[in-house]
Order: sequence, then C-alpha cells, then structure tokens
Amino acid sequence: MKHLFSKFVFILLILGLSSCDFTSGLNQDILSAQKYVDNQDFSKAVELYERILKKNPSKIIKTKINYQLAEIYYLYLDEQVKALKYYQFIVDNVDDPLWQVKSLEKMADINFSFAKNFSESIRAYQVLMQFKPKLKNYDYYYLRVGESYFEMGQYNKAREIFNQILNQPTNPHYVEAFNQMGLIEFYNKNWDKAVEYWFEYLKRERRKDQIVKVKFLIANAYESNEKLKEAYNIYYSLLPTYPNPEVLKARLKSLYARRVARKR
Repeated sequence: MKHLFSKFVFILLILGLSSCDFTSGLNQDILSAQKYVDNQDFSKAVELYERILKKNPSKIIKTKINYQLAEIYYLYLDEQVKALKYYQFIVDNVDDPLWQVKSLEKMADINFSFAKNFSESIRAYQVLMQFKPKLKNYDYYYLRVGESYFEMGQYNKAREIFNQILNQPTNPHYVEAFNQMGLIEFYNKNWDKAVEYWFEYLKRERRKDQIVKVKFLIANAYESNEKLKEAYNIYYSLLPTYPNPEVLKARLKSLYARRVARKR
C-alpha cells in the first residue's frame, strides 16, 4: 500500500514541479499529506488534500489529488460513496481514456455494490461499453447491466440481457446467466422454470459455496410450489455444508409438520 501511494506522489511531484503554481508551500503540503498516508492516518491526509484543492492548484495537480482522494475513500476509509464525486471530477475533466475507464469502473461498482443506485450503475457501465476498441471487461459490464435491471425489478430487461449471454456459450458469464435467469423466474413465481434454470447452472458450476446457495434456492422454490417432499430432501442434504444449519432445521421441522398435516 505504501509503495503505491509513494509512487503516486512521486509522479505528482514530477508533474507538479513543472507547473508555475507549484510553490514551496504547496510542495510541503503534498509531502505532509503523503506522510499521513504512509502512517495510515487517512483522515488527516484527506483533510490536508482538501485544503490543497481549495488553493486552486493547476489542473494536473487537482486531477491527481482528486483521484488520490477517491482511492482513499474507496479502498481505505470504507466510505465508498464519498469517493463518487472525486471520480466524477476525473470523468468530467480528464480526456485520457485510461483515467476515464478506471474512474468509470469504480463509479459503476460503487453505485452497484454500495450506493445501490442501479440506474447510475447502468449509466456508467453503458458508457464503458461504448469505448472503441471494445474494452476487455465488456462482457462483465454487460452482465452488470443485467444484474442492475434485476435489482431494479425490471425483469424483462434483465431477462433480455441474460438470454443474450445464454446464446453465447463462450461468454465468460455464460454459467452465471443460468443463475440469474433462475432468480428472475423465482421472483416472478415461476417456480418450475426457476428450478429448471438452476439445475442447468448446477451442471456447470464448480464453486462449492455457490452450489450450496443455489441448492437452497431450489429447495425454497420447491417449498413455494408445494413440492414438500422434494424441498425436504434438498434441505436435508444441505445440513453438512450449509453455513447456518439452524435455519435448515427450522425449515425441515416446518416441512415435516406440513407433510403430516397433508396426510390427515
């Protein structure tokens, strides 16, 4: 971590030394901010960087500091949403595609994972998808757009995207698309269709934690569809691996009582 920040400030100083507004006072402030970062005193570093920005330094320095502030909030202070405005500064003021892509990717992730502002995550991912030549993470952006539509409850738009992925067996997110389609059908209460997609997913998935998670959802779908025996069997099979077995025991107890009541 210190190496990365030191590298950043070295570049910042080299660029800034050629700027007419890089005074000795500004130089000292940046070095002091770097010391705070090296000592992991990020709050003081942020405070000092903000003071530097108020001095209206050159655009080069302002850009570097905005990116530094964004990274501190995003990576080290666990205040990702606060990083958005600093990344936005980069997007609005820097023409370099590398800076644009790095900042847009962070903004998209923050809006999706932390702010839960899915319309903004879609906007950022769609901008990234417009870059020419096509960026290497294009398929991931497309998946995230679909997941964002799903989170917004716009299931038809999400289904359209995941169907497109399912028509591309070489797509790196081909397997995940089965899971996402299962979730769409589950939330639409199409239990049988959800189970169908999830079994296709399980044929291809190798991650044990994901397998357990999806098996639980299949059991839930069976239970919702009044297929109590099938639900009971899957819940029972998960007892050795499910992270919270008490939840399964409660489900099994409830299912057993319902099956007994049904036989009366």
